[in-house]
Amino acid sequence: MPTMAQGGRSNFTHSNQQHQINGKISNYDSKANLFARRQKIQHQRKSLPIASVEKRLVEEVRTNDTLIIVGETGSGKTTQLPQYLFNGGFCHDGGIIGITQPRRVAAVTVAKRVAEECGVELGQKVGYSIRFEDATSSSTRIKYMTDGFLLREALLDPHLSRYSVIIVDEAHERTVQTDVLLGLLKSVQKARSRSISEPLNIDHTKANNGSLLKKENAVQGVSILKQHRGRRFTPLKLVIMSASLDARSFSEYFGGARAVHVQGRQFPVDILYTRSPETDYVDAALITIFQIHLEEGPGDILVFLTGQEEIESVERLVQERLLQLPEVNQKLLTFPIFSSLPSEKQMKVFMPAPVGFRKVILATNIAETSVTIPGIKYVIDPGLVKARTYCCQTGIESLIVVATSKAQALQRSGRAGREGPGKCFRLYPESEFQRLKDSTMPEIQRCNLSNVILQLKALGVDDIVGFDFMEKPDRIAIVRSLESLYLLGALTEEYKLAEPVGNQMARLPVEPIYSKALILASQFNCLEEMLITVAMLQVESIFYTPRDKLEESRTAMKCFSSPEGDHQTLLNVYRTANEFLEKSKIGTSKEKAEKNLRKWCKENFINGRSLRHARDVHRWAVSSLLVLEEICQDSLFVFASC
Repeated sequence: MPTMAQGGRSNFTHSNQQHQINGKISNYDSKANLFARRQKIQHQRKSLPIASVEKRLVEEVRTNDTLIIVGETGSGKTTQLPQYLFNGGFCHDGGIIGITQPRRVAAVTVAKRVAEECGVELGQKVGYSIRFEDATSSSTRIKYMTDGFLLREALLDPHLSRYSVIIVDEAHERTVQTDVLLGLLKSVQKARSRSISEPLNIDHTKANNGSLLKKENAVQGVSILKQHRGRRFTPLKLVIMSASLDARSFSEYFGGARAVHVQGRQFPVDILYTRSPETDYVDAALITIFQIHLEEGPGDILVFLTGQEEIESVERLVQERLLQLPEVNQKLLTFPIFSSLPSEKQMKVFMPAPVGFRKVILATNIAETSVTIPGIKYVIDPGLVKARTYCCQTGIESLIVVATSKAQALQRSGRAGREGPGKCFRLYPESEFQRLKDSTMPEIQRCNLSNVILQLKALGVDDIVGFDFMEKPDRIAIVRSLESLYLLGALTEEYKLAEPVGNQMARLPVEPIYSKALILASQFNCLEEMLITVAMLQVESIFYTPRDKLEESRTAMKCFSSPEGDHQTLLNVYRTANEFLEKSKIGTSKEKAEKNLRKWCKENFINGRSLRHARDVHRWAVSSLLVLEEICQDSLFVFASC
């Protein structure tokens, strides 16, 4: 039998010989390009700072149950360490190496990159899981996910028994999910180390979202953690990774865990300040973009802005002003990146600009540490970020624009020095920098804790105040959240988890107020409508109003408006769009129908991206309800329409 290289006997006729030759040439070209691409990737991997300490890091993880790794952004720790551990045998017994990220976009983009580096299809050996989206399979061994996703997985598998190693990446960001996860992992690690031998009868089933579900044969009302006592587990390896130079707090939290530093690749960066504060930082950023483009040498520009609205506004203004320049100066391409941007558009920021062109990346703080964008030489930093705040007295949580910390400012400026000397333009005076806080307040001290507390209660943590948080949240905030959960019926008068409602609410991937709404909607036979409403409330504004078409957009909005309120209006938009899509599918392809829907959205001033996201959320919510029924082995929800 011939080998793959030799090939078999040709069955082509003489008339097909030219086609065969052309096909071979095409295949050879394709293989040559693929080979060149793989060679380039391998060269890039070997040139990363972390490559020089591969063997040392694998041995450190093997020797220490908990390891703190401090490495500058761009050192390669996020993409390379999981591969090193996989090659080092940490998955030989079928275990999974899990890597958590604070942001969805980072989990997705890094997973795609690692899959490419491994030469495998995404979703096989390497995959990712985020809320409302899953790309894993039974063969996945390197799994990227958000902190929140792993927390929800713990509700179904409290000892995270499928994981041999869990890497908490970007721990320095101290999101509320990260802080809760650190506390949970600390207790899980201790529980697995005890190795109690008495087994528990558990039936394993595979859910649609790739998670291992467990139908618990236990008495209702007993906490999940207690139900799982008596099982034997392998020890859990924990790796905490941070871009911050201060590893002391993490080391102390994990009982003096060993910390190692990975040297990054950092070139000098010139820091430039304004002489006086800027009253309009968006306009100042716009002016600075063109100042760099027209006066500075080659290199891409990274601009930090506070949110999607600002990014889209600056993108439009840049494109408008480019048209006013001579054609020779118009070679500037804009690329946005923010969390709600579709992943295929997010990936465009990593593509090199055509020869002779310069890229300007318009980003939220996602580009501080979560993703490394190649080619950046200039950074524009207005010194602002959008942060969550919570008022205990009113119970209102909001996003407001606040000043960055010194640590954030240093991270931002560092992005200009990854590949060579760079410049950072800070749009504020140096005196303001000196007044900035050293670091950002942990999110757990400035947000609504209802969802966090409900998840902890479902995991059997009754003493919330006594839970081993890295930094304790405000006691008043805890009390207010407990009261809120009691009013929703999730907790009893003794602030214990109410059964079955509290457990059901904890397992649904939405905020408690929405999960209770879904449960009540099932009882009132209007679950279909509530599923749509909840999905629409999870996304950015469904309407968009261009400044140059205000009247037209308002007229279009009136076609969907309902005197019964905004929720009914959202329901009207979703149903009308869905009806249009179903009609478009008749006699045409799915791709053409989706294209027609995008056109319909544009004509009706509907945010197509938000609508697509709402449809994804709706599908995931339905799937979650069905999974919950499967776990409880009961028909909990009536999918009725009123």
